[in-house]
Amino acid sequence: MAMGKAKTEHAFQTFHKNLKDNDFPPVIFMYGGEEYLTEWAVKSLADKFTDANMRDMDFIRLDEEESSVDVILAACDTLSIFSEKRIIWVQNFMPLIKKNSKGFGEKEIKQLNEYIDNPNEMAILVFSCVKPDEGSSLVKLLKKQCRVYNFTSLDMTQISAFAEKRFKTSGIQITKSDLKYFIDETGYFNRDSEYKIYNLENDIKKLIAYCEANTVKREDIDMTLHGDLDRFAFNFIDAINNNKKDTAFRLLNNMRGSGSEVFSLLGLLINQFELMYESKGLKDESMSYEEIAKVLKVNSYRVKKALAASDKLSYKKIKNILSQLYETDRNIKTGLIDQNLALELIIGRM
Repeated sequence: MAMGKAKTEHAFQTFHKNLKDNDFPPVIFMYGGEEYLTEWAVKSLADKFTDANMRDMDFIRLDEEESSVDVILAACDTLSIFSEKRIIWVQNFMPLIKKNSKGFGEKEIKQLNEYIDNPNEMAILVFSCVKPDEGSSLVKLLKKQCRVYNFTSLDMTQISAFAEKRFKTSGIQITKSDLKYFIDETGYFNRDSEYKIYNLENDIKKLIAYCEANTVKREDIDMTLHGDLDRFAFNFIDAINNNKKDTAFRLLNNMRGSGSEVFSLLGLLINQFELMYESKGLKDESMSYEEIAKVLKVNSYRVKKALAASDKLSYKKIKNILSQLYETDRNIKTGLIDQNLALELIIGRM
């Protein structure tokens, strides 16, 4: 019988095992979009290997402005008296991000190569960035000769475990179905979203602070999740479709309170209703989600949401709303209406 392909272990799981086994080389390279995991990993190294009373001395953070090869190597070669190892964290070092960086050439590569070949065993040097330049000689050197952790996005099982643990630690109960609903609503798996674990943790904290009786309800989730623009658009349209204008007003005020500009919100709504109108027409031509997404050059997640919203509205209704949005946009730009009142007036007319 054919066996299924084994699931690849995520870098954070590998790191956790290495931490348990005390298995770390003197030079490490960490990268990937989940900066939360990079910071967690480096701080875990500091907690494990540096003395708490000497952490300010033995946990060194160097950013791109402070870093040079000479400064990095000097920090690595400094010995600690009390800590098991020194941790030197070099963040966003320019030669990692851009090849042929000014001030970094063959001489500097040779210096780092020599250090990697003969490192200070009493130190752990960590290089990190979000998106390395694969053409960089330093990136090639680190990937060839050093331990590498690529902290990519988590899958549903992993992100659910992350969230569930934080709710449980805070003494908050949440059902499996509401936990999934919460994660879906955050937009973490929306390919167009910049929503990361940092954002998720902040939303968890807000939800914990908001819920009553130490139990998360679905309405608590709807009330607290208002930071992502895509999520705002979908929830806003859903409120309009269900004639819940008070909810639409609340969502609008939440977005404005979080710093979003009226022009941005108006543009977002115009784009969303245009997508609804176009998707509805293509669906009537018997196109699938994936086919519509390809034609309109947007991801299938947005198409699915747009079609779900458009099913509740006629072509005429969508067209009328678009006309109102276009008119409001013109009136704001020409000074005929105050932008702080514009969207509220639209909600009243929808």
